[in-house]
Amino acid sequence: MKCIYLLLCFEFTLQIALKAQNKSSFDSLKTAFSKATSDTAKLRILFADRPMKYMSNSDGLLTLYQEGYMLAKRKNDKVARFRAIHYTALTYMYGKLNEELAYKWLQKALVEATAAKNNLFIGTVYYAMGIIHDHQGNRDEMYKAFFKSADYIEKAPDPVVGPFNALSVTLENDKRWEEQLSINKRMVALMERTKAPLTQLVIAYDALVNALRHFPNRKQEFAYYRNKTLATIDSVPMSAITPDVLLIIASVCHKYNRSDLAINYAQQILNWGDKNGDLASKCLANSFLSEVYEEQKNYQLALKYSRQFHILDTQHIESRLKDDAGKKIIKAQADYEIALKQNEVERQQLYTYLSIAVAVLVIMLSIAIYYIYRREQARKAEFQQLNATKDKLFAILSHDLRSPVGVLENNVMLTNWGALTQEEFVEATQSLGQEIRQVRTMLDNVLHWSISQLGGMKPNPKTTYVLPIIEAETKLLYASAEAKRIKITSLISPQAQLVIDSNHLAIIIRNLLQNAIKFTPAQGEISIKSAEKGKQFQLEIKDTGMGISQERVRKLFTIDENSSQQGTSQEKGTGLGLVLVKELVEANKGTIEIESELGEGTTFSITFQQS
Repeated sequence: MKCIYLLLCFEFTLQIALKAQNKSSFDSLKTAFSKATSDTAKLRILFADRPMKYMSNSDGLLTLYQEGYMLAKRKNDKVARFRAIHYTALTYMYGKLNEELAYKWLQKALVEATAAKNNLFIGTVYYAMGIIHDHQGNRDEMYKAFFKSADYIEKAPDPVVGPFNALSVTLENDKRWEEQLSINKRMVALMERTKAPLTQLVIAYDALVNALRHFPNRKQEFAYYRNKTLATIDSVPMSAITPDVLLIIASVCHKYNRSDLAINYAQQILNWGDKNGDLASKCLANSFLSEVYEEQKNYQLALKYSRQFHILDTQHIESRLKDDAGKKIIKAQADYEIALKQNEVERQQLYTYLSIAVAVLVIMLSIAIYYIYRREQARKAEFQQLNATKDKLFAILSHDLRSPVGVLENNVMLTNWGALTQEEFVEATQSLGQEIRQVRTMLDNVLHWSISQLGGMKPNPKTTYVLPIIEAETKLLYASAEAKRIKITSLISPQAQLVIDSNHLAIIIRNLLQNAIKFTPAQGEISIKSAEKGKQFQLEIKDTGMGISQERVRKLFTIDENSSQQGTSQEKGTGLGLVLVKELVEANKGTIEIESELGEGTTFSITFQQS
């Protein structure tokens, strides 16, 4: 149910905009004012009606009020002087839609009203000021103005309900129900004390009933004033209801389930509108009747009055476009609607941006959590792999180092006991040398591999001649090769250069040569050669050894308990040599490939990218 204050404001605004469609109203006022034979008559004619009736020509109206002010000043008529200023303010407020100028004129009007000691005048000025503060969003100043208006109007001999209703509605909207109840009780007491018209009593009683709804513990008081409202409605004579309050009374009747009476009043508004050509009243009445019949589920009549409303509303808009005041009002309404839509768009955009931000944040958090999870899983897998590698390495070391160390121990014991002949001692010495070299090789590889796992073998590449390193490593392993009468042939050019860490290259060559010697039978051959293909440098070590099965080739570069295999002369190893070779080759941005068949020998090809 629409609140009465809103209906009052709506009716008040419509009176401003719609009565203006009759341009002859201002012309009649101007003619009567100019023909009046005395200043008193002129002032009486000028201020007989409020300015809302003549908004079709607000500029002309301002001129008349200026002339009226001069007449009132000459006659020292304080009341007329106040009205000239007050009506000028209302013309700026509702005709020119200039609230800044309107407020300045209201301040002047307040000075005049105070000088005239007229409480009603002072109250109405504060009321208009409160409306402007409300429009400007100054809530605190609005309340101050409305409360002052109520205080002054309460002292007036002929009060009005407007300021009280304005306060009642704003207090209810702000849920200040105790204050709302208090102001409505003051309004009822004032209307009863001053014997106000029955129509104003109806409005006052209904406002109090509306306030009592928020107090369930006051049901008896609520019922009392509800019945009093109904009784007052029934006692209002039809002749006492003016057209401008007919719809307000009709709305109250409808609210109290007196729909028949409400429809009757609305029909009277239609008749009055037809008689006076007032589109505003007819629009308002048709809209009201459509709502009433819709609530009664009489959809045929509801549709009829709804259609009639839209037809009249279109005519009404067209008529308003014909005068300046109407255009300004429509523009103001359009600006307001645009502002509302813009606010809604901005709010939706804000919600959208917030939703996107939240979604992005959730996605980023999810990615971060996933990344952390993957990283932890990778670390866990790496740790498990390293742990497994450690176990395998210890198993290999415990197996492969035990034998040569055991042989060393036995030979040393035999030597100490003097149980060996001269020839046996020489042979044992050679055997000891071989075992020591194997142990040293194993320990070197374990050391280098351990350092690489700790990240300590980072390459330091520089231009390196390959042949000197090949010769140095061949010389180092000469005794092992000579023991098996293996021929090592180097076909490396003295000018062959490679950008690589020279220490890494030495370890790579040493391990590959050791591997070739280990698995090449007596009187076998090992060849070393190089080739340059564009920006690639290829190093190849080929032996005529026992060869490797394809299954074993796939496991050569992994640490496994079974990765170590005895050589052709029962040589031992840890299996770390080739693992270390692969890591160092890749650390220097190279690749390693193996070609081998059982009984056909093995070829290791290493390719490096030249800078």
